[in-house]
Amino acid sequence: MASHGAREKTGRTVLEGRRMVAEALSSGVSFRQVVYSARLLQDVEGKNLIARLQAASIQMLYVTDRLMDEISGVEAPQGVMGVVSWAIGERDAFPLPHGGPALFVVAEEIQDPGNLGTLIRAAQAAGAHGVGVTKGTVEVMNPKTLRSCAGSIFRIPVFRLSSGWIDAALAQGLAVYSTVVAEGRPYDQEDWTQSVVVVLGNEGSGLAEVPGAKPISVPMVPTANSLNVAIAGSVILFHAASQRRSHGLLPTPPHMV
Repeated sequence: MASHGAREKTGRTVLEGRRMVAEALSSGVSFRQVVYSARLLQDVEGKNLIARLQAASIQMLYVTDRLMDEISGVEAPQGVMGVVSWAIGERDAFPLPHGGPALFVVAEEIQDPGNLGTLIRAAQAAGAHGVGVTKGTVEVMNPKTLRSCAGSIFRIPVFRLSSGWIDAALAQGLAVYSTVVAEGRPYDQEDWTQSVVVVLGNEGSGLAEVPGAKPISVPMVPTANSLNVAIAGSVILFHAASQRRSHGLLPTPPHMV
């Protein structure tokens, strides 16, 4: 499950760490197997996680800490990893919330798994209703993406978007904002109390023109060239959340699909 090809072929991926495994278990993700070592059993939290996994009749494999260190994909293994059957579905339209203005993020050809994971984490924390990924964006099920999400992927819908997503968004009454480095309207001069889609683009080449979208930018000092895409997205999303709160618009739960 270490390669994209293997994940695509089997529909399985690896989740690593206590938090990821625990959140996946709570979310009803289908586990194929859990591998754990003595390191997990050193405290009550770890023992409780093992008890929950066993109660769910999940196949368990005990290995030494040394072997866990060898097969782990992180520098400081926590002593547990799980193989799960999990796939990200595709949507033609956005899952609008019941009541309140919608807030969605679209990742357009973002290449770095850490950036995508951080963006998903920020979107969930800011009260967004979903994250759509377009063709050319790094794989959501990449273990590095999942680790960067810090469990947020289990609390916000993340889905692939078909090629006609822009027309669908406009037809649903969503305003579409495309982020550009310069020459866009300052993000803090926009109305974030309406239903909105924020599009963030490739780290190197930036965002291509998005038909029907309004360009926005994050104003910076003249000596700055650009912001990391995940940081720019976080700045905009939390501004949107702040503006909504100031208008009495509390976040509505997303549809987990």
